Amino acid sequence: MMNIFILLLIVGYSIHDIDGYGVRGQTIWQIILCKFSDSSTPKYTPTEIKEKFLDRGTGGLADYWHDISNGLINFNSSSVNGWYTISETKEQQLKKSRNQRFDDCVKASKLLIRASQRIIVITNPGIDLWGRNKQVYTAEDHDLTLIAHEMGHAYGLAHSFSDDPNYRNIDWAQIGEYDDEWDVMSAAHVKTTNTIKYGSAPPGLNGYGLERLGWIPLNRIYTFGKKGETSATLILTTLMNPASNYPLLIRIPFDPSDYQHYYLIEMRFKENWDAGFHQNFVFIHEIKYNPADKNYHSYLLRTHDTSTRQPVTSMNMNNVKITTGKINVQTRTISVYIESNIADRCLQGYVWREAISSDHVCVIPTIRSQTWADNAAADSRRNPSGGPFGVDTCKQGYVWREAYSSNDHVCVLPETRTQAQNDNNQAANRRNPSQFVYGPLTCRNGFVWREADNYDYVCVTPTTRKQTAADNAVGPLRRRPGHTCMYGYYVRNAYPNDYVCVSMSVLIQVLADNFAAISRWVFG
Repeated sequence: MMNIFILLLIVGYSIHDIDGYGVRGQTIWQIILCKFSDSSTPKYTPTEIKEKFLDRGTGGLADYWHDISNGLINFNSSSVNGWYTISETKEQQLKKSRNQRFDDCVKASKLLIRASQRIIVITNPGIDLWGRNKQVYTAEDHDLTLIAHEMGHAYGLAHSFSDDPNYRNIDWAQIGEYDDEWDVMSAAHVKTTNTIKYGSAPPGLNGYGLERLGWIPLNRIYTFGKKGETSATLILTTLMNPASNYPLLIRIPFDPSDYQHYYLIEMRFKENWDAGFHQNFVFIHEIKYNPADKNYHSYLLRTHDTSTRQPVTSMNMNNVKITTGKINVQTRTISVYIESNIADRCLQGYVWREAISSDHVCVIPTIRSQTWADNAAADSRRNPSGGPFGVDTCKQGYVWREAYSSNDHVCVLPETRTQAQNDNNQAANRRNPSQFVYGPLTCRNGFVWREADNYDYVCVTPTTRKQTAADNAVGPLRRRPGHTCMYGYYVRNAYPNDYVCVSMSVLIQVLADNFAAISRWVFG
């Protein structure tokens, strides 16, 4: 039993090796330094490269990712290895594919590399620059901006875009690609700062990137319409160093056919890694699917004039109106007024019945067509000689429809009135798509966020979430000083530094849920 438990414990930590969604905890990088057979002496020693990439307090990449992730990831146990010499010249390597060049460096190191490990290959001299899932290929003298961008790809992030139809960064890029100058995933077209030792440093991530990686507390994202509101004035705070008790992001769904298609509002200040901004900003992004690469991206809304191309701060389209106030620097907040009818819209597959113009009961399209046909035939179904209900008396075989409460005396077949009553009873279940909009870490059907803490986006069954909340409530009663548990209980480890004490069966469930995390997100 103990051997099984140890195996499960090891497997359970694999959630921290998953990139693309919900990255958390120790993210171990194996940095491999390679030079070619005709390379000159490297400019930097392994110690200097370790300072640039892995050491905290140097102003390098470890500080950048610690700050951007709100302290949720670290590079502990990462290492720098080399310099190793590849047996080919620079020109011979240039004739090979990217995969081959990457593999040649790894083979030259003779290191034992697990499939789940993250690797950064650094060459002297530089011959390429790219990043993809868990892999980065760069040069010893590339600046922080370029390397951080490629590490973003290695964490699973795609490029960010703008909605400007006239912007194209380079011939092979898509329209709008690399045009969010305030987001590292648009490098090298971003607002940078200068460092003393490491060249330019990038801005942070936009809200969509942070949310996708699980670095926004789930209780600090406000989804408009979930409470049934059609208008509201909300208070938004900054993404980094936020004020207490206000949302960091406001999500506004508007597309009932796609729950991942929405607007996202954020505020960023000209400070720290964002010090390269020329002012404090409010940004509105549209999150939408790109058929060209079959991926969702953030599209910064900006003015399309060729001179300023400023970020849009207010808008009115897609049945959404957004008006922002003035930034309050002292409180780090801004008021945002929103109007949207998303709470009154129907779920996909349903339409408003429209027995009258204000009838927004959601029905299938054939019922709406029948409703309109009944309205058109209303006069022909009344008894021309009147009756007990006066001029509204129906001919024999027909009854009042009564689809709405005030005088719906359209005459219909009895089964049509029954259908109208059934549709009325189901109205609440067919309306308001915003109740199903949860962003890039949406769980698959049947699962919900575990919420062991405010960054716990792991998807579990509803029963497991209830158990998690119950364990959180009684956790202190099961704990001894020093993060040890009373007899019969075990540290849960749902996330790094989770010291809640739980039963063995719960612990095994937690490990299994962590292991299954990537498969339970909609895009996993």
